[in-house]
Amino acid sequence: MKIIGLLPFKNEEKFLPTYLSNVQPICDEIIAVDDNSTDNSRQIMEDAGVIVKGYEDTENLKGGWTCGLIRQYLFEYAREAGGTHFVCLDADETFTSNFIPIARDIISQLQPGEKAQLQWLALWKSYTAYRDDNTVWSRNFKDFIVADHPSLTYEYQYMCEGRTIGGHTEDTIRRLEVEHGAVLHYQFSCFNNFLLKQAWCQVGELVQQGHSALGSINNKYSICYQDYNVGMKEMPKEWYEGIPLPDVPNFDPAWNEKYFMRKNLLPDIYRHFDEYGVEYFKDLNIWHIPQLNSRRMNNA
Repeated sequence: MKIIGLLPFKNEEKFLPTYLSNVQPICDEIIAVDDNSTDNSRQIMEDAGVIVKGYEDTENLKGGWTCGLIRQYLFEYAREAGGTHFVCLDADETFTSNFIPIARDIISQLQPGEKAQLQWLALWKSYTAYRDDNTVWSRNFKDFIVADHPSLTYEYQYMCEGRTIGGHTEDTIRRLEVEHGAVLHYQFSCFNNFLLKQAWCQVGELVQQGHSALGSINNKYSICYQDYNVGMKEMPKEWYEGIPLPDVPNFDPAWNEKYFMRKNLLPDIYRHFDEYGVEYFKDLNIWHIPQLNSRRMNNA
């Protein structure tokens, strides 16, 4: 058995130490694809002994960050490296601490083509409490680990649609109950950064798809603003003890840019504003971000 962690990343220097501290003890090797990071992400990974691939290694990879080809390339690299089992977390995710001691034993029990499914806990404006209500952010189970089989391929156009190769049925899924382990998702922990990233996605999609897609874009991202009547559940300490966390507040009412974790997002949005004009984006639901609203007011 050779367990390989597979990671696509872009400008994740704040979370990579968190990811590495948690995933490296489980894996024999980690292989990553760097999607043109402009921060210190690649250096952090290489210093940790991770095999990092970039665009120079991924011929025809022109679909952008959401392109499913990135995960397809990762699986191909892992197979070439002799991997038998693949761990598929993103940079802003870790396993709960209580899973680490039993992880390799559980993974070794997966037969070729089988997947381990764990609950995906959305930490909401917190590093220690997760959403537990009747929204899309709650009570989700996802496939994060797969035992390889030659027949499996990555079937998704966008990497957010699926983590592992192959489809799944009840016969191939092994679901782990939350008391034995889960996956912590930190995207919502740093809420300013979450909202800024969603604005960046909306602006980019409007540029790509045009104004005919405006309604569908706003509708798609409306779930990101379900921040009312939030049900929260505090985690047992043993689920998160020992996991190093970034020095970023859960929410900064002042929107201080020193806490922005992905330094490319705001400049990218401004670049689109300059190219298309701010009014082109006036009907997007992005103006709750003070920096964007200020730019709009200055161009009024």
